[in-house]
Amino acid sequence: MNENQSILRQPFGFNVALPKKSFAEVKKVAKQEVENITVNPFVNYLEENDKVFSGQVAKEIRMYQAQMYALGQMVREGQPQSTFNVKF
Repeated sequence: MNENQSILRQPFGFNVALPKKSFAEVKKVAKQEVENITVNPFVNYLEENDKVFSGQVAKEIRMYQAQMYALGQMVREGQPQSTFNVKF
């Protein structure tokens, strides 16, 4: 039995033989697309938000809060105190 006879005996729909090269290309493209859909967005999200996960953002927030407090203290100390007394 040669190759053509074995192809003809397969059920309908399975008698199409893909060249090995194009099957390998389809497999490669499918693998890349699955990675692009699932893995790459997750990795990109982690890379973009690395400062949040490493604690650098919280550190910066605390630093800015301390600066705002210190600035507020300086402003409050520079204002004259009111000496307005109400006598009844």
